[in-house]
Amino acid sequence: MRIRFGKSIYKRLESELKTAQRLNNLRLYKITKAMLMIADEYRISTIAKILNVSTRTIFHWLSKFLAERFSWLLGYHYHGRGRKSSLTQNQKQKLYQIVEKGPEKYGFDCGIWTSAMIAEVILREFNVTYNPRYLCSLLKKIGLSYQKAAFVSDHLDEEKRKYWVEVTWPAILKQAQEKNAVILFGDEVSFAQWGSLSRTWAPKGKQPKIKTTGIRKGLKMFGAIEFFDGDFHFMETADKFNGQTYSQFLKHLLNQYNRPIILIEDGARYHGGKIVNPVKEKYKDEGRLFVYRLPSYSPDYNPIEKLWKNTKKDATHCKYFPTFEDLRASVIKAFEKYLQDAEKVICVMKKLRANAGVV
Repeated sequence: MRIRFGKSIYKRLESELKTAQRLNNLRLYKITKAMLMIADEYRISTIAKILNVSTRTIFHWLSKFLAERFSWLLGYHYHGRGRKSSLTQNQKQKLYQIVEKGPEKYGFDCGIWTSAMIAEVILREFNVTYNPRYLCSLLKKIGLSYQKAAFVSDHLDEEKRKYWVEVTWPAILKQAQEKNAVILFGDEVSFAQWGSLSRTWAPKGKQPKIKTTGIRKGLKMFGAIEFFDGDFHFMETADKFNGQTYSQFLKHLLNQYNRPIILIEDGARYHGGKIVNPVKEKYKDEGRLFVYRLPSYSPDYNPIEKLWKNTKKDATHCKYFPTFEDLRASVIKAFEKYLQDAEKVICVMKKLRANAGVV
């Protein structure tokens, strides 16, 4: 089949193509592109494959265009401003599942969803057209949001994480009740003297400049937070984080309570070994210390990580520390707030406490 369009019609179609791009109207774009490709003598089967539609659809568009010309295309300029095409509940659920699995799983090359891509998915799957601008509100209604992705280690063992949530953690809560024990989440953190950067409001076009000494020295702290009462404990170490300093911290924690301690820690190498393990065994035999390890690569299961973030926000972000003592004073000031107000500690365990039924 060979169709010829005059020069004026071809130019008008090119103009319609630009309009479709400006309006983010995928359907108008495909129709106009199809007509231009027909004029350029592409095979109907090739056009259908490129535009990801059936050959029957291409013939339907061509017959409509030959019969109604640009008055038909003009109707698409306002497409989506009146009554919106709607999806059924089942279709919305299917769309949610497609988006959740990611664009590569669906067949796209990139890893980022755009509203135009999702509009194309809706057209393919349900033969319903949505203007990408309106589509955003639909996606919010079905429980989706436009957000920044986060990296997650490919070493994650989801089975172990699930076991922790469903078996280990409930067992810890039960053990704490039976032994009248406290539950501590422990970790260590280093605060850099050269400071830390964060987003902040500033005059437009004037990036905030924060002075720094450039001294590569860090304030090293061990810390622990108590699950039930929001107690906060910390110990500074001038040495490296190692088995010797960690053993000292364990003894420091044991001196704070006359009740058994259940300590939850991560898998840092110096949390075990020939120096630390004998200390743990000794106190376990005495019924004073019971230690549990979090699953590997699971900092999100340790709420003290959130407390360290809050500390850096208050104590080091966008601040200048001319001396190491200035850094220490700023961090200790933040720590003193946790000692004075347990709510500042409890807030990082809010969800965990709610799930455990702790008021």
